[in-house]
Amino acid sequence: MGGTKTAAAIVNERGVVLGQGIGTSGNINFVTREQAEQSFRDAIGAARDMAGLDTLKTEINIIGIEPEPDVLHPVITELTGCDRILHKKEGECSLVGGLVSPVGISLIAGTGSVGWGRNAAGRTHMTGCWGIIGDEGSAYDMARQGVNAAFWAEDGRGPQTKLLDNLCAHFGVKVMRDAVTTIYQNPDVRKNFAALSRLVMRTADEGDPVAKDIIQNCAEQLALLVTTAARVLEMDGEPYRVAATGGLVSRGGPFFEMVRREIKGTHPQAELERPKFEPVIGAALIGLQELGIAWDDEVVKNLEESVPRTAPR
Repeated sequence: MGGTKTAAAIVNERGVVLGQGIGTSGNINFVTREQAEQSFRDAIGAARDMAGLDTLKTEINIIGIEPEPDVLHPVITELTGCDRILHKKEGECSLVGGLVSPVGISLIAGTGSVGWGRNAAGRTHMTGCWGIIGDEGSAYDMARQGVNAAFWAEDGRGPQTKLLDNLCAHFGVKVMRDAVTTIYQNPDVRKNFAALSRLVMRTADEGDPVAKDIIQNCAEQLALLVTTAARVLEMDGEPYRVAATGGLVSRGGPFFEMVRREIKGTHPQAELERPKFEPVIGAALIGLQELGIAWDDEVVKNLEESVPRTAPR
């Protein structure tokens, strides 16, 4: 669960996904406790409805979130009928879901950015995940750099760029300064501002050198999250796998390849991979493991066959 959405999945002991649901952000670093509780109600309620269950009684709940979720325990217990709640980092859920392995690196590149790894000895390390003060390479950072470049182009501090015209057109204004109020008064500025990353990418595709430099910088920053985690964990001298999760990289494409090249430029034996499953399924795999259920071929096959059928649209 990141700062943008809350995903829930109900999985049985054979690895069959019975239902999935989505809510808005449940991260109490970014929203109020009341908003976080409603996000959990929406996500878990939608998953329960998809599963066709009037009530829910789970054996264990895995919560993948960065801040300690203690204040959310009462609502989670109420919704699931179970007070056995295990707190795991979002990066761990991303790693396990992406690679179906406890060892490797996860790169989360969505609204925010995180690198999280575990080596064969079980030691873990996290890079990034500082929120909007950091989030280097993320969609938020890409959008911030793009908008800032437009500001600089308009007031004369920076080079001219198509970002200025494209952003003015996006906001329906003739000069960028007239978009400032719209930007800062947005009720969910972090999430909605990050969506401007798509405009920055499109402008780079049009050949704009300023936008292309921004995209390159973001690729380098995301690679640094990965290679630093690997270096700290002493994995840099051997092959290791990286799960690419989050909207910027999980689907592959040109930006994924840019990040991949940057990682391999530092660590040639590393392999950036599209994730096998989303982090919410990684949380489910961790829960199965806690119950003594191995991630064998049958469990993985059941997940593969049930996720597309039940995934919310």
